Amino acid sequence: MMDNFEISNRKLLDKLPKEQAYEVFDQDMVDIEPCFLGFVNFYERLSEIIPKHFTVIDLGCAYNPQCFFFTEHKQYIAVDISDCKKFRSDNCIIYEESIEDFIKNRLHSFLLEETFAICSFVPDWGGNNIEMVRKSFKNVFTYYPHGSVILLD
Repeated sequence: MMDNFEISNRKLLDKLPKEQAYEVFDQDMVDIEPCFLGFVNFYERLSEIIPKHFTVIDLGCAYNPQCFFFTEHKQYIAVDISDCKKFRSDNCIIYEESIEDFIKNRLHSFLLEETFAICSFVPDWGGNNIEMVRKSFKNVFTYYPHGSVILLD
């Protein structure tokens, strides 16, 4: 029996254009694969509750397969500092820059009442990204899990 993560991962895998999948998965050092596209179950749930007329801004999008959960939304903005090849849906615009630079230089061009920001599993490279995103957006989901260290003898 598949858990929620596996179900979301399978749904998303089925949406990915094959030519883009070959390009993304064939990169050196890629840390996603067909059986792990990232922590995509969060994205599937968010795509169901964010109004379709909203612009979704994914801050720290990595390889960006999750954009295909948001193809019915007004626009999907993917922001990531890396220059790796990323998935791109028809409504997706990709900015290869830091979260801080995106907020400082581009946030003014979005109607914040109809924008939803996502900052999930993004480390604090270049500052406290989660705090910065929470302060900058009205509608926002931020999440970065951490737990206790288990010491083994």
